[in-house]
Amino acid sequence: MSSEIVQYQADNGQEITVTEQDVRDLMAANGTTTSNVTAQEIKTYLRLCQAQRLNPFTKDAYLVKYGTNPATIIAGKETFTKRAQRNPKFRGFEAGITVIGTDGKLHRREGSMLLGGEAIVGGWCKVYIEGYEAPMYDEVSFSEYNIGKSNWLKIPATMIRKVAICHALREAFPEDLGGLYGAEEMDQAAPQQSYEEPAPQAPAAGAETVQEPPEPPAPKPIDEYKLALIRARDERGVPVKEALAKVRETISKPPEEYDEADVAAAVVIVDGLGQPEPEYEVVEEPLPLSEDDIPF
Repeated sequence: MSSEIVQYQADNGQEITVTEQDVRDLMAANGTTTSNVTAQEIKTYLRLCQAQRLNPFTKDAYLVKYGTNPATIIAGKETFTKRAQRNPKFRGFEAGITVIGTDGKLHRREGSMLLGGEAIVGGWCKVYIEGYEAPMYDEVSFSEYNIGKSNWLKIPATMIRKVAICHALREAFPEDLGGLYGAEEMDQAAPQQSYEEPAPQAPAAGAETVQEPPEPPAPKPIDEYKLALIRARDERGVPVKEALAKVRETISKPPEEYDEADVAAAVVIVDGLGQPEPEYEVVEEPLPLSEDDIPF
């Protein structure tokens, strides 16, 4: 396979020549271990790039592999949109986020703007295709993809919106995007401890062994709900029973069955209890004049 040369023309007209060694060099440049990648997996990647006219040197698509799991071909969101735009039936798309608002209700908003006090629960996308009466629609759960690290902490709304776009475009145009997955889609598939840690070194003779204190247990999602109940009681005088009853009006299942989205929604509801009502300025508008009001 290492002597095989794959040649084709990329979308922009550039002539591409790539070999297995080129792919291994690109993976190494990205910090990915290549020793566990098989020649067959690289061949599959090259054939997909050739069929989809993707340029591996500009990262239209790249190959990743975790441990002994099968290698995965990943593409950027721009690759998805460019592939879709190439299809003559593509008529654009709309995408946004799904949130629990400060009113405790579910809202869908176009774009990725998350407002203060809102809890993000998902992302959605509509793809318009010529000849279809309704758009191709897909919605994904934030808790399913959020790994709580990196960009998922910094820009969570942007990340889940990208996942929804990749999902919907791939379903709308399987011939153009089949086999491709966005980086944001694959974050949760990467093992969090996939790298081998170095073996502990034995202490030198006579050296004093210092035992590290145990790490505190990681907080559970439901703890955020408990803290919100305490805040409402101590800061705003809201009885815990009253707060629990208010949450049950929206979330009917018991707290021990809450998932991350349920906890986020419950926190938003409780944090809104006991807050002062916003003050509005009353402006009296003059009544319109009539002919009786003017003597001339």
